[in-house]
Amino acid sequence: MTTKTTTHTKVPGFTFIKTEGGISEYKLKSNNLTVLYKNIPGTEVVTTNITYKVGARDELLGESGLAHMLEHMLFKPTKQDLQKKIDSGAMQFERDTGCVLNANTWKDRTTYFFNYPVDHLSRALQIEAERMLDVVLTDKEFLPERGNVLSEFDMYNGDPYFALSVQMVCSAFHSSPYGHETIGFREDIERYTPKKLDRFYKHYYRPDNATLTVVGDISNTEALTKIKEIFGGLKNPNTPIPRHDIQEPIQEGIRRVEIKRPSSTNLLAIGIKHDGFPEQAWFNTSVLFSILVSGPDSILHKQLVDTGLASSVEGTTEPTSETNLGMIFVTLAPGQTHADIENKVMKIIDSLTTKDITKLLKKVIQSELTSELFAR
Repeated sequence: MTTKTTTHTKVPGFTFIKTEGGISEYKLKSNNLTVLYKNIPGTEVVTTNITYKVGARDELLGESGLAHMLEHMLFKPTKQDLQKKIDSGAMQFERDTGCVLNANTWKDRTTYFFNYPVDHLSRALQIEAERMLDVVLTDKEFLPERGNVLSEFDMYNGDPYFALSVQMVCSAFHSSPYGHETIGFREDIERYTPKKLDRFYKHYYRPDNATLTVVGDISNTEALTKIKEIFGGLKNPNTPIPRHDIQEPIQEGIRRVEIKRPSSTNLLAIGIKHDGFPEQAWFNTSVLFSILVSGPDSILHKQLVDTGLASSVEGTTEPTSETNLGMIFVTLAPGQTHADIENKVMKIIDSLTTKDITKLLKKVIQSELTSELFAR
């Protein structure tokens, strides 16, 4: 009997951690940058993605949305760009090469990615290394972008689903940083300054708080060698990464919130607190939400939409690291009242049996696994 072993090309300066699902993990010894690598041969393309372990949960009171604001600023010039007389930051790379690039901020992390022909690897990595530490945060660059973020907030806040979800999480959490949406409150955005941004930037944008992923048509040795060359000299601050250890007070009863606006849309939202990801309880809650509201075969769809009581039902559970709020949204049909639909939903949930759940369980699990495979 023989045992198959996986061999890894050893590149000086890296510690190999493990391989799972075809993805290998390494640590850059000089600064503890985490590197994930996966080879996809024959494509002639590479995707590089850098994720910082910072998001809305790391913001202080009165500074909601700061992580999202900083994400916008990382597309502004770096010190190196200004020396080369480049005033469009990472966007110049897109104009020169036609690469695909984007970024997004969430409650637990902020991530940036480039997708490009393999011969542009060095430039993509150089851009990420420079903007990790050297983005220019001045009024000239900051004030116009703050205006863009305020416009983005107004766009979102005009959506009744978003507005209601904001009030729901504010009511659900009194101390937890999950008590606000990622974009933050408008009043906080208006009070941002370059100084606030710079402090947040220096706290969290550092090699030991980042994971760099390289996926595509490039060898392990070439990818790691280039990463060490470009990122190896970056230093971490002498201070530890700030983390908030906040205990949410016990909730002792139902909390209610109401929004009244001129609108033709009437919404009912029901929030359920769930455990953090990847606890088994999170998966249980996610599957139950799908059984209740996902698709025309779901329980609430049949009971509410098919009967004309609602025009739609949907739900969301976020895979956050700590306890968060899952929400079910019901869009009321004309003539229905919030009280009547709330009573109807609660009766349906209270009357659920194991048999009701079992009917849909296998299909929902298969659908979730298929979605995961497509996402990968």
